[in-house]
Order: sequence, then C-alpha cells, then structure tokens
Amino acid sequence: MKKTKSFFKFDITQTTSVLLYKIEQGDGRRWILGSGESDNVLFLHEIKRPKENFVHIEIGTGFLKFTTVHGFTYVVEDKEGDGAEVRFHGPVNALLTQSLLPRMTYVPETLVGMSGDMEDFVPIGEFMELREKRHNGEVNPQDKFGWRVNMKFNNELVPWLPPFNGAMREKPKKKVGKFSRK
Repeated sequence: MKKTKSFFKFDITQTTSVLLYKIEQGDGRRWILGSGESDNVLFLHEIKRPKENFVHIEIGTGFLKFTTVHGFTYVVEDKEGDGAEVRFHGPVNALLTQSLLPRMTYVPETLVGMSGDMEDFVPIGEFMELREKRHNGEVNPQDKFGWRVNMKFNNELVPWLPPFNGAMREKPKKKVGKFSRK
C-alpha cells in the first residue's frame, strides 16, 4: 500500500517561551541539552539512550521547530494573545509520543488532519474516516499504540482505535520469592 503524507494541526495552552522554559528545566533530569552550530539551535538527548536518539530544535521569534529522530516535525507558533498552534508532519499515532518533547497541554476539539492528496485540513473524525476507507477497513498495525496518543487528545480518537486491551499497556509483574526463576 502506498503511504500518504499526513499533517495535523492543533492548539496548545503554552507559548513557545513556556516550552523553552520547560526544555531548560528538563536538562539533566529528562534529557541532556546541547547547543548547536548557532544560538538558534538546540539538541535534546534522552538520558541513557543511544546518541542518535535526539530532537533537533530550531528557535525563532515566536516559533520553535522540533525534528525528531524519525524525521517527524512539529512547528509551534505563538498565537495572538495566549497559547500556540502546533503543526505536525507525521503519522497520527506518533502525535506527541516522542518522549523528548516537553509536555504540551492540548486545547480540546482543535485537532484537525490532512493527507498529502487533500486540499485542506478537516476535523479529526473526518480525517480518520478517510484513513479507514484507504485501509479498506483493515486495522492499521500502528493503531495498537494509538491509546497513548488518544489520552493526550481528550479521547477524541476513540471511535477509530481498536478496543483497548489493558494488558498492552501494563508491564507483567516479575515474580519474586522462592518460586521465581533466576
């Protein structure tokens, strides 16, 4: 099946200056912060992860551009007043799952999507219905990871995800005591 490019837009309550503050506060705790070739470039590297796991950040006046290790991009631009708009280029199941991004608070009912063959953004429900038609009703194997994304987006993706299986999320408990395997 031919892959189509996906784009998403949504609003967050934070501004770019708040996100930069969160990045600085996470240095040494969540990630290691490194500077790039200029004052307008930063790198975030997750502690205890391979060196190639990093996020590249371009900083401008009123905007940030995050590029993940997988090449997904988030462009965050301040809105007039308060908050910011986020534009994401990548698959729906990767929205805000990157552990190296600062936490962003979603503004409910602002998530919209567009594929490379569409003329404009549409509400996420319409986008997901079109996506389902493209897959001829077959479950996208990546959808099993969609519940993490869904929780960050006010449960707006529920109708298009496979039923939640709590076992997918929980780590099995290790047995301890005299009957445990060594």
